[in-house]
Amino acid sequence: MKVLTRDFGEVEVNNEDIIKFESKIFGFDEYSDFIILYDDDFNGEYAWLQSVEEPGLCFIIANSALIPDYKPVFETEAEKVLGKGQFEYWLMMVVSENIQDSTVNLKSPIIINLCNNKAMQLILEDEYPVKYYLFKSGKEKK
Repeated sequence: MKVLTRDFGEVEVNNEDIIKFESKIFGFDEYSDFIILYDDDFNGEYAWLQSVEEPGLCFIIANSALIPDYKPVFETEAEKVLGKGQFEYWLMMVVSENIQDSTVNLKSPIIINLCNNKAMQLILEDEYPVKYYLFKSGKEKK
C-alpha cells in the first residue's frame, strides 16, 4: 500500500509494517496506525514514527540505546496491553533549532511488540524526566 508521509513523500509499505497502537499516543487518540521510517544516515539511532492515517502527523523518535543508563521496567504492564513477545522501545524526541538542545521523553517511551506489531505509549512509574537533554553539550539537564 502507498502511504503519503510528511518528510519522505509517498512510500510503499506492506500491511505487516504497520504498527497498531493499542494504547494511543497521548494527545493523539484518533490515530492508531503508524509506520517507522529510517534514514540510513542515522544508523538506526533516530527514526520517524509516521501516521498512516494523517500525512502531516509524524514524530521523530530516538533509539533508547543512545542512553546506556536508561533501563525502564515495563514488561509486565506492556504484556497486559500488547501481549507476550519481544519488545523494543523508542523515545519521543523534541528537535530544537540548535540540535544540541534537543530532548527526549524518558518518562513515556513508545513500546512496540515486535512479534505482533502492536504498540503503546506508557507512562512509567519510575522517576524519569519528561525532558532529558540528549546531547551533553545541550542546556543543563533538569
